[in-house]
Amino acid sequence: MSAQGRVAVVAAMALVATAAPFAGLSTANAAESRTDSEITALQDIKQHLTPVEQKQSIQLVIEKRLRADGGLRNTLPRFKTNLATEKPDTVTVDIQADVTPALLTAVRTAGGTVKYSSTRQKTIHADVPLAAIDSLAGRSDVRMVKAAPAMTTNADPGPADPPATLFEGDKAHGADTARAAYGVNGSGNKVCVLSDGIDSLTTVQAAGQLPDVDVLSGQQGQGDEGTAMLEIVHSIAPGAALGFATAVNGEASFADNIRSLRSQQHCDVIVDDVAYLDESPFQDGPVAQAVIDATSDGALYFSSAGNSGNKADGTSGHWEGDFADSGKKLAGTFGTAHDFAPGSAVQTLDPVSEGSLGDTATLFWSDPLGGANNDFDLYVLDPAGNVVGAGLDKQDGAQDPVEGVQIPPADDAQYAHNAPYFLAVVRYGGNDRRYLSVNVNRGRFVNSDNLKGYSTAGVTTGHSAVPAAFSVAAAPAATALPDPLEPSDPANPAGPYPGFFDANSRWERFTSDGGRRVFYNADGTPITPGNVTSTGGAVRPKPDITAADGVQTTVPGFQPFYGTSAAAPHAAAIAALLRSAKPTATPAQIRHALTSTAIDIGPAGYDNVTGFGIVMPGPPLQALTGR
Repeated sequence: MSAQGRVAVVAAMALVATAAPFAGLSTANAAESRTDSEITALQDIKQHLTPVEQKQSIQLVIEKRLRADGGLRNTLPRFKTNLATEKPDTVTVDIQADVTPALLTAVRTAGGTVKYSSTRQKTIHADVPLAAIDSLAGRSDVRMVKAAPAMTTNADPGPADPPATLFEGDKAHGADTARAAYGVNGSGNKVCVLSDGIDSLTTVQAAGQLPDVDVLSGQQGQGDEGTAMLEIVHSIAPGAALGFATAVNGEASFADNIRSLRSQQHCDVIVDDVAYLDESPFQDGPVAQAVIDATSDGALYFSSAGNSGNKADGTSGHWEGDFADSGKKLAGTFGTAHDFAPGSAVQTLDPVSEGSLGDTATLFWSDPLGGANNDFDLYVLDPAGNVVGAGLDKQDGAQDPVEGVQIPPADDAQYAHNAPYFLAVVRYGGNDRRYLSVNVNRGRFVNSDNLKGYSTAGVTTGHSAVPAAFSVAAAPAATALPDPLEPSDPANPAGPYPGFFDANSRWERFTSDGGRRVFYNADGTPITPGNVTSTGGAVRPKPDITAADGVQTTVPGFQPFYGTSAAAPHAAAIAALLRSAKPTATPAQIRHALTSTAIDIGPAGYDNVTGFGIVMPGPPLQALTGR
């Protein structure tokens, strides 16, 4: 699994519960006193931002002040901003502005490196010296300088074993027999992949595993997940033409590349496995809008549902629901703490597992993008009660409704790892009639001493939840993922290879569930005006379908290749076979053929973990061709 960047958000933790959760402290009062001073210092920063600082993510502001103010460093001894950086004293940022030659020159003159710029998205993605942030944010043509959001690919490459038998997914899906029976191989179609990179492409091509690949100019990226995905596509649909573009140079680049693959490379089927952690669960953002454009133009779009777990398997690190006023203020805060517990109990802390260390937690609420009139904060405390991160960006009407923070990684010796960390949400200001989404992004909430871990279904989010897109869950084709997701977990399921998927097949325990509640149309208008709570909006049934993962490729590091990153290209390639058999089929007809013939492997009918079930090429080919 990979993650780059950090979400532009501040997080802080709250110390309000029915009993003291910090086993390492002699008294709850000691923890509360320290937490009070730490959160007070953070909220003092939030209250007294300069006009230039108000145009910056608060992590940038806090990092600069921590470096300049020894007293603040003493007050926050364990606090880290965890800003993305590729070299010392620089940070990766998204500069929101009308992109002009003068501004690009200013970024470079300040010592920055422009990694991507988009006039359409009005964004410059760049590495910039921390010392230059104020001068750039102070320009009249700059609207905002945001810490670059975290990005993840939905893969778990698994152990680096030598490849044994390739293309177990081809066999488990029965694609080899379907190709022979219907005389199709994907020809006449172009399947294009968006992922991290294609570092080993030429090596794999020289070995005869891949044909020519049209790479969008300058968008080859870095890494090899793209190569592994292309190899999966080619194994299922060997006659299809192939294309590629990276998705890791920021959301503006991702969105532009989706449109370019459709308009310039004329891709019939597009598949990605990338998610940015600040993609809204409640409104279609820039990447989702690009997916809408591509599908409206006739392309079929497939996206990995994610590897963040599901409620049914007890692997979820996601909670969403209406804000509940606990009637309590957290030490050092000005707002009201959210109560995670239903009924009469009050619990303002949600414990996360030890396996969640290093994951990025996010908080969203049901305001429109670019129009957050309400202000919520996200908090993280370590087992000893220290504030170790804070999502405290100021929202006063022109910002996005999102906060985020990294939970300290397990390999950081500065932090204790013998008990859960804790998340809390505080309404700093505004209306409490809002719906929240708290996501540990591949971590999970767990019971801890006297505190219960509260979680809900619905972690699938972002562009994968676009109605016209196929959100793809994962089921193992062959050997089980060898290691438990977390200690004491049940064994992971194995697949049917060399046999076929059937109704007894199981889904991966890490695959993300739905459905996805949304409150706003892409333009920010409300779906249910006046109601942005749990009784409003609309629920999208996601994921849509399930396909194979845990398959061998020849790409180093993806031997085998686990995750919904591997499942999505299997499904996309099967769609190419259907288009090859009936080129006149509409996207709606392809969708109906895939979903109506899928093997139902969960509860009867559609379910929010596997969708309609595992897609197999034979039955939909028969449905489309009538033979």
